Amino acid sequence: MNNGERSTARGTVKLTIAQVVMVVCGVAAHIYLTRALQPKLYGLLAVVTSVIVWWEAIGEALVRNATTRFVAEAGERWQSPASTAVRTTLAWGTMLMILGILTAPLVSQALGRPELTPYLWLFSIDLAFFPLFITLAEVLAGRRMYTRYAGSWALYWLAKATLVIGLVALGLSVRGAIIGSILASVAGVTVAGLWSGAGVKQGALPARRLVLFGLPLTGIALLRRTVQNMDLWAITRLLTGYNRAAYYGLAQYISRAILMLPLAVSGAVFPTLTQALRRGDQSACRELVHQSFRFALVITVAALAVLGGSMHELVVLIFGTGFAGASTVAVYLLVAAVLFALEFIANQILVAAGKPGLCLAAFAPVVPVNIVLNYWLVSRYEMLGAGLATTITAAIVAVVMMALVWREFRCTLSPLTALRTLLAGALIYAIGIHIPTPGWPVLLKCLALALLYGLVLMAEGELDKSDLAPLLFWRRE
Repeated sequence: MNNGERSTARGTVKLTIAQVVMVVCGVAAHIYLTRALQPKLYGLLAVVTSVIVWWEAIGEALVRNATTRFVAEAGERWQSPASTAVRTTLAWGTMLMILGILTAPLVSQALGRPELTPYLWLFSIDLAFFPLFITLAEVLAGRRMYTRYAGSWALYWLAKATLVIGLVALGLSVRGAIIGSILASVAGVTVAGLWSGAGVKQGALPARRLVLFGLPLTGIALLRRTVQNMDLWAITRLLTGYNRAAYYGLAQYISRAILMLPLAVSGAVFPTLTQALRRGDQSACRELVHQSFRFALVITVAALAVLGGSMHELVVLIFGTGFAGASTVAVYLLVAAVLFALEFIANQILVAAGKPGLCLAAFAPVVPVNIVLNYWLVSRYEMLGAGLATTITAAIVAVVMMALVWREFRCTLSPLTALRTLLAGALIYAIGIHIPTPGWPVLLKCLALALLYGLVLMAEGELDKSDLAPLLFWRRE
């Protein structure tokens, strides 16, 4: 393992730890919210959040990867692209906040839920802050300051869990959860801003270069989030009440918490791959591509196998019997999460290679397919139909995007790695579903299954000592 690969691997581990903090904080917040709000209000919050997350994805996409790319390429002259990115994000975020506020009544009407409008007005304030936090954090990633990058994300999620739980506990209900999310973004901006040192002083890099690079990514983010949210929106529109939206929203959260883990890969790999491409080091590029897909598959299949085999017991234990209806569809969405993880890694690789327009062209035809699938299947099979529609769509985009990576690099995921990982996952899932363990012992079962999963991969020869080396991330890189 050369110095670049070792640095990237250690960065990946650090970012994975930050994502674990995110998952723990998120679970803590959702445990409290499900019990404090109950299905009706939790479902309302889930729908409102899905709309704002759609806007935020558009907000961060315009500058996020462009910031990482140009900062990484600039080296010691990183201040110029960093300041340009900050100024661009400030203007873009403010515009999106205004758009979010103006379109809130139209969105509520489209969903058939006019009572959502005031909540959307309030939550739209976050559109001015969260994209800015993302940009400032990406400056750290572009400079390969992975400890601070991971720390900024960990502190953001700690602040979010604390503020959301605290404000809801004070009796502010759904509005408290929204205000807590906004304040967490403000805290994230403060921390990442101090650590990155990025300012708003005029930089030599023209803003149009960032914008032109980011426009296809904005389109991709819009399409991806539409696909990932259309299932919940179809349920909200076609089914009465908020209970099933609550169940499905919780299932979405579980799958997306797992999907966040591969972000650790992209956070470390993107700037390193950018530099390798700039040097013309094809061997290093292929190795990074292979390891990125491998890490994403091993981690997400582990989550699918361990959690999926115990999903009903876990949901009842952690979120209460009132949300048991989320358990079956959550397994569908975990399968979709594995596929979306591979799609996301493929997308990041192609963007680093300067092919964002290709990603956009590949993703666009999938959206109408997803819309038709959701409205057809939800009307017949309700929540399970939505989960099936999302899983089918995820499979399509994963195959297409990985094919594009193969065309570019002649390298993707090793078929042998895929076979070994899927066999290990199938074994662990089968053991899990055949050993029902209600109550607290299910946590011990999950730990045992996770360890067994690792042992099976080692026995297959998929994991070895070299995979453990990055865990010594505290050593000098």
